[in-house]
Amino acid sequence: MKTIDDLTKGITENGVLPTLPENRKPARELTADDAKILNRLFSDLMIICPAHHRDWPDKATLDAAKQEWTKALVEAGVVHKEQIDRGKRVCRARTGKAAAFLPSLGEFVGWCQFEPEELGLPPLEQAYREALRNSHPASIGNEKWTHKAVFHATLACGRHSLLTLPGQTSRLKFEKAYQQVQKQLMSGAVLSEPPPPDQKALPKLGDRAKARSALDAMRATLQGRC
Repeated sequence: MKTIDDLTKGITENGVLPTLPENRKPARELTADDAKILNRLFSDLMIICPAHHRDWPDKATLDAAKQEWTKALVEAGVVHKEQIDRGKRVCRARTGKAAAFLPSLGEFVGWCQFEPEELGLPPLEQAYREALRNSHPASIGNEKWTHKAVFHATLACGRHSLLTLPGQTSRLKFEKAYQQVQKQLMSGAVLSEPPPPDQKALPKLGDRAKARSALDAMRATLQGRC
């Protein structure tokens, strides 16, 4: 069985990305154009970072770095030109002595990740509060979603979990789900619309005690994050 190293050798040998195993595949199939983008990345980094020879002193080291960086970028879902370009912009914007040197692999992967606002989505904190609010039993059937991505991230987490997990755990779970939805959007996925509000599901006066209890749980979740 081929290792991930075997599967990424093509990036240095012929510029073609080979097929990755199912558990390592990004949200869409990689193409020859992706290979060109990744190869171009290394050329650009050597221009942006004039002290790159410290980390990549020769071709053998550069080829090994290409394999390692390619694996990490693919596994992180960073396979789109827009993501790579974002990482390079952040790299160029650095100042001081460190700007001459190559970033660490982890740093660059982080730079390639878009903030929700850059994709036209609500900021994470706003989206999380919206998820909590719409998970409240009194809101079921009458939710107001600012974006489909928030709705799908909420469903992926489970409304009950968001309200009952400890604050930090709840927020982290939502953050991961929200990031996953963002990756789907970057891959061209079309998210289904949230169901229309059901006026019959509006909370009744007789449900106040239940609603108050759920509200207390939601507030406790938020306070636990402070």
